[in-house]
Amino acid sequence: MNNQVYTLIASRLGLRSLLFIAGNIALPHLFHLVPGGGIAFLPIYWFTLIGAMACGLTVGLTAALLSPLLGWLIFGAPAADMLPDMLLKGTLLSLCASFISRRLGRNIPAAALSVAATWLLAALAEWPLTGAAYAFQDFVTGLPGLLLMSIVAPWAARKA
Repeated sequence: MNNQVYTLIASRLGLRSLLFIAGNIALPHLFHLVPGGGIAFLPIYWFTLIGAMACGLTVGLTAALLSPLLGWLIFGAPAADMLPDMLLKGTLLSLCASFISRRLGRNIPAAALSVAATWLLAALAEWPLTGAAYAFQDFVTGLPGLLLMSIVAPWAARKA
């Protein structure tokens, strides 16, 4: 590898990105120890939200795109058929969270608005392809995770 790659990895932004990616890969493994924990708490998005709120769009997008892909390559999880959905939601979450938190700050309303906007936009994008039941299922099955993520992420983003 060349010096530019080492410089990026060694930079503060690169190290933070790696930490958020690692968190997005590790946290789902913990939540999946509880039956239904992954579906209920949507843990692969937590560090994407925290990264986007704390460090901005670049770190958020890096975590959103690389976490599911690396998790799939290394562990086979998430399943390959879930990757497009996860990449869409992670990308939207990064965009919404970085934009909204820049304007409203790192607080619970900003995180809740980011999460709600993301899942609404994702559902509207998926609806014509998958039907309403699949497109809106995270609002039902993932509601505990969406709410908890909205409360925990601003606190963690201020600490990051």
